[in-house]
Amino acid sequence: MSDELDIVDIHTHLWPAAWGADGSKRISTGLADAVLKKIVDPARLIDELSSAGVSLAVVSTTIESLFGMDKAADPAVISEVNDWLAGLVKRHPGSLAALATIDPFAGEAAAHEAERALGELGLAGLVVDSYRNGTFIGDPVARPALAVAARLGKPVFVHPVNAPQADLLIAGAGKLGNSLGRGLMNGVAFLSVLENGLLDAFPDLNFIFATLGLGAVVQAARGGHYSRQNRAAGHRPNIYFDTMGDDPSIIAILVQFFGADRVLAGTDWPILPALSRETLAQNLAAAGLGAEARSLVAGGNARRLLGRLDR
Repeated sequence: MSDELDIVDIHTHLWPAAWGADGSKRISTGLADAVLKKIVDPARLIDELSSAGVSLAVVSTTIESLFGMDKAADPAVISEVNDWLAGLVKRHPGSLAALATIDPFAGEAAAHEAERALGELGLAGLVVDSYRNGTFIGDPVARPALAVAARLGKPVFVHPVNAPQADLLIAGAGKLGNSLGRGLMNGVAFLSVLENGLLDAFPDLNFIFATLGLGAVVQAARGGHYSRQNRAAGHRPNIYFDTMGDDPSIIAILVQFFGADRVLAGTDWPILPALSRETLAQNLAAAGLGAEARSLVAGGNARRLLGRLDR
């Protein structure tokens, strides 16, 4: 397989240096030291993805990574991080795009920062935690910030967070148990979007979820927007899932359920390694995707969402 794919990794992370392996502000994350060193080094991201054949990395810094699940989110820090992300994009045009960091559960304050970050700073979309302080993204408190993204035509990436009592999951199954818990929170957030009227309130807003939450499709398929009848008729909401790697079996499930135009290549770098152009092409083909579908999943869908149609 020799597809010259235009690959956009929708799911990569960078933190300001102060949150890195030697940073005094770093919260306890459980991430390996090697990962922590990469996550504060934009040059490592650009070098690794460029070497692997990735055209564009979409970076984000989540509220959870900055403040954990219990510490209050500081609006001043959030603004500083968005300024930093905007500066990164300006220094690396064509290689990096960035999603603005906001705490959507802050109501109108979140909407104000979303307006500044998406409008004045020109960031490509929003990244929001799926859950915080007992509230999922489908809650009405998040609507002011979502309304800004909808009005400006910017996507919203709903990122997984640690589940309550994550220590029990880790005790039972180690890191994989913790990842499953994060998937649970993202899956419930996905269902909260379906069940709380957000698709009716914002019919043109594009949501992106991580594949960790894929198990929620079992519930979503029971009726409503993702009923068998609606899927057969091609009636699908503007909800996308990333691949979190290039496993052909997972990609085949995503494409069969959501459609090739609702799946985005992504990794969660540096937690997972960069996508390889050669390997991704092979695995997209192994998943049963034709040339057009491979192009959409690899980068076409992401560029459409981001408004970045040029290479």
